[in-house]
Amino acid sequence: MKKKYNKEQLKTITLHNAGGMEVTIMNFGGIITSIKVPVKGNKIECVLGFDSFDEYISDEYRTEYPYLGAIIGRNAGRIKYGKAIIEGKEVQLHCNLGENQIHGGEVGFDSVFWDVISEKKGDNSSVTLQYISKEGEEGYPGEVIAQVTYTLTADNRLRVDYYGTTTAPTILNLTQHTYFNLNENDTNVLNNTLQIKAEKYVPLEEGFFTPTGERPPVAGTPLDYRKGQRVYAHTDNSFVREITADEVMATLTNGEETLSMEVRTNHPVLHIYAGYYLPELKPIQRKAIGENKGICFEAQGYADATKHPQFDSVVLLPNEEYNYFTEFKFNTL
Repeated sequence: MKKKYNKEQLKTITLHNAGGMEVTIMNFGGIITSIKVPVKGNKIECVLGFDSFDEYISDEYRTEYPYLGAIIGRNAGRIKYGKAIIEGKEVQLHCNLGENQIHGGEVGFDSVFWDVISEKKGDNSSVTLQYISKEGEEGYPGEVIAQVTYTLTADNRLRVDYYGTTTAPTILNLTQHTYFNLNENDTNVLNNTLQIKAEKYVPLEEGFFTPTGERPPVAGTPLDYRKGQRVYAHTDNSFVREITADEVMATLTNGEETLSMEVRTNHPVLHIYAGYYLPELKPIQRKAIGENKGICFEAQGYADATKHPQFDSVVLLPNEEYNYFTEFKFNTL
């Protein structure tokens, strides 16, 4: 049965700064639909997406659903067989990708309406969204109150703050799933230069694309971005953060070398996906979507972490608060 959406709940918020940068967000899925940055007198659209709500819920888009711009929850990434270990007990989650769960289940945080609980105009304009995930939603225990605040600063930083609480031990591992394309022209991101300050990455098990539990060095692999290199088409791995949250973990520079973006986070890993399997879509008056047309910087906890005790925990307890951030800073060159 096709899911129906109440369009009357839809709200769209655009954040502005004095320099002319604009960030547009829908309360549906917390989706970042547009980021426009002034470059040499022109505003460059920096993300893949659509200009209408109907396109985000269309059958064409949802058939090979790439989660453009959305908040991912309760869990980012795949969980093998949909089985999680919480407080020593196995919990069966709903599976929405064959025998596995991906990005929170059939109806994750990406496909629900969030409440707009506050907006701020002027310097450091912001919007805070809230979603209450009920006990048992997609198989997860506990009721979770999740909040996400988007803040646009005067110096072209888009900061994403995540906050959450739970009534019972559960998994909470949120991320932002925007695909960036900083190019002035409608070309893919393989002409972009990417630098990642990470010595280690997380290999994935063939066939399942869930972590093996290892964290080998990037040296000698196509994922060695330490000194900066062109984007490798098949990049789809988590990189381990061993620097402070104030340091730049990744920098992306467009093909024209006129715009770059820095990524900072306090999440334990930064998962980077270069969009090799993006479906072919042609939004009206927007950059085309397709193979390697965008690159995703998913700062998050480890995927399927409950099966690997050596990974940082993604289990949230009732006496704890979930508190993480990711920051994207845009610089003209």
